[in-house]
Amino acid sequence: MTETSMPLPEDENLSLVLAIYGLFIASLLGFAPAALVGVIMAHVALGASGPVAATHYRFQIRTFWIGLAAWIVAAIAIFWGSLLSIILIGIPFLILATVSVGLIWLWAVIRSAAGLVWAAQGARCPRPDTLTF
Repeated sequence: MTETSMPLPEDENLSLVLAIYGLFIASLLGFAPAALVGVIMAHVALGASGPVAATHYRFQIRTFWIGLAAWIVAAIAIFWGSLLSIILIGIPFLILATVSVGLIWLWAVIRSAAGLVWAAQGARCPRPDTLTF
C-alpha cells in the first residue's frame, strides 16, 4: 500500500505554536526562563495536537534540548578554558568556547525564526527531526 499525501487541515489552530516560538525568541533576547516555559508547553501540547502542529512541537522540543546540551558543553569549555588560561594553555579553549556560544545562539535564532515563518504560513515544519533548519 502506498502512502498518499494528505492535505493540511485548515481548521488546525497554530496560535500556541506561534506563542512558543515567541517564547523561544524572547529567551534568546535575554529572558532565559521563557524557553523553559515554552518547552514545557510544547511537551504538554504534543499529545493532543494535529499533524501540522505536531511537526512544530517536535521541532521546538528538539531545538530546546539540543540547544541546552550545546550551551552546557560550551559553558564547561569556558569554565575550563578560564582556569587553564592562567598557564596560557586554556586561551585557545576559551576562544573556541566563546565563538561556539555565539554560533549556538545564531543556530537557535535562525531555527526559531524559520519555524515561526512556517507556522505563520500554516505550513508543516519540513524537517522537524534534524539539526538543520
